[in-house]
Amino acid sequence: MLISIKSKLKALCLAMGILAINHSAIANTEESEPSQPPPELERLEYFEGTWRCQQPAAPETPVGVFIWTVQLDLNDFWYVGNAEEIEFPDEREPINSREFLGYDAVSQKLFRFVVVGNGNSLNFTALDWQDETLVWEGAVVEGGNARPLRQEIIQDDEDKFTATYFVTDNTGEWQPAVNETCERVE
Repeated sequence: MLISIKSKLKALCLAMGILAINHSAIANTEESEPSQPPPELERLEYFEGTWRCQQPAAPETPVGVFIWTVQLDLNDFWYVGNAEEIEFPDEREPINSREFLGYDAVSQKLFRFVVVGNGNSLNFTALDWQDETLVWEGAVVEGGNARPLRQEIIQDDEDKFTATYFVTDNTGEWQPAVNETCERVE
């Protein structure tokens, strides 16, 4: 019984020590300078606003049109996007999405995470704009299966861009799948 009490006392002392260390770490964090948004976030500033985007489709398929709104949010640490499809083929429900765009200091890349109302998700990273082009690479998850996906965005001017989505073929080469144009409306 004495051994049991000693064991419990040791466990209690250990737990109190861990608690003190954790509290000290938190207290030091709280006393430090307030966090600032990473300056690299400015690379995404081009997208801030409201855009009308149109996805040209095959001639026999109606064109999809959506409104994409992107704004700086969450104490200016993230860009948050919201897309609402406003024109779509009659045989399906409109597709809507929510997304976060930001900068990951660990990988030193821009990142974009999109969740879609049909259950899909997209996870992208990009390095930086090169000659008015931003290349996002990552994956789309559909029905639990991930496929590589790439999106190239080309700034036509400050209020218009063209985006092309690419998927890989059987040899692993990127092939264009969908083009869209977006024009700033606000």
